[in-house]
Amino acid sequence: MNVKNTFFQIVLVSAAFASCSLFSPKEQAVLNMDLQNTKRIAILMADTVQAITIDSLDVPSSGRLSYKIKLSEPGFYVLDLLQGKRIPLYLEPGDYITIKADATADYDSDEISGSEGVEILNKINKENFISFALIDSLESELSKAESNGTYNNEIRTELDAAYEKRVKEHQEALYSIIEKYYNRLPVIFAFYQSLGQLPLVSPVDKFELFEKVEEGLRKKHPNNMHTIFFANRNMKIKEALEVERKRKENAARIKEGNPMPDIALANDQGEIIKLSSLKGKVVLVDFWAAWCRPCRMNNPKIVTLYNKYKDKGFTVYSVSLDGLPNQPSPRDAWQNAIKDDQLNWPYHVSELMGWNSNIVNEFGIENIPYTILVDKNGNIAAVNPPVDMIDAIVMRLL
Repeated sequence: MNVKNTFFQIVLVSAAFASCSLFSPKEQAVLNMDLQNTKRIAILMADTVQAITIDSLDVPSSGRLSYKIKLSEPGFYVLDLLQGKRIPLYLEPGDYITIKADATADYDSDEISGSEGVEILNKINKENFISFALIDSLESELSKAESNGTYNNEIRTELDAAYEKRVKEHQEALYSIIEKYYNRLPVIFAFYQSLGQLPLVSPVDKFELFEKVEEGLRKKHPNNMHTIFFANRNMKIKEALEVERKRKENAARIKEGNPMPDIALANDQGEIIKLSSLKGKVVLVDFWAAWCRPCRMNNPKIVTLYNKYKDKGFTVYSVSLDGLPNQPSPRDAWQNAIKDDQLNWPYHVSELMGWNSNIVNEFGIENIPYTILVDKNGNIAAVNPPVDMIDAIVMRLL
């Protein structure tokens, strides 16, 4: 089993320094190491963006050596065995840490002890080892079933259930560790654990744990840079969660029978066009973009609809989400698409900010094309109806 070290997915801050000199026991941490299958090691200190090498050492043939690190406050470090294996460490002044490791062996064979902080990391990593071992086993079973022709939906369901069960167990274990050690700096490590793309401690589901740890660290380590970084990160997460809450709240308003929220955006000439100015007409509000292939494929049908009913009190109000970072000239792309697709109605507006457009959150838009039919009284008649059904709805509304 090849266990992946997730330490470098973590952004940590440390203000510690290192030296090989002798210091007061309260100003240093000691690493007592028994290392196999490596002739040289490096000691690194983790800062906000990288792990910086502070020293490198030859390993004697016995594999046994000791190293003293000067530090005035807790910090995160890395023992690099220079064989593709890096061991994360949490150190406090006065720590005496014992490390027994083999550079060619899996991480779960390492023995690290000597402080509560190290034990917290051990508990977190132990859960990783269990999960990774299970995943390897499930992948082996899947491969075996596929190769011998016994694979079926029942086997897939069983494997998925076993994986989901382990995910929940892993999550509960991390929740328990966080609850117990909420005011200890190494517990930060728990918030960065994931299985594939799945974060195991999600702020969406468990933001109260993020807040509890922040409060605990502020009391125990108020001036520590790790605390400050964690608190700043929490603030950004909280802001993002609030944006998402408002987005969902706004999306809930967009339903049949409700008044249509007004839109007031600029056209290509900078003139503000209000959706409410079209009251008295049946309006198809079309959220689209020049870069959106499904939108462009829908456009001929919308053009046909417009030409059929434009003289009977129907029009289209198009809101472009052009302005993606990879669009070199979003305004030109927007205007060229209008011309190329013959979108001849006069109501074309855009913030030219792509998915960062305010209108995205105001309407809770998750994907485009996205359309809303508005009746003559300004009320929502249909939300994102299939384009082939719009004709019948418009005919009824007119």
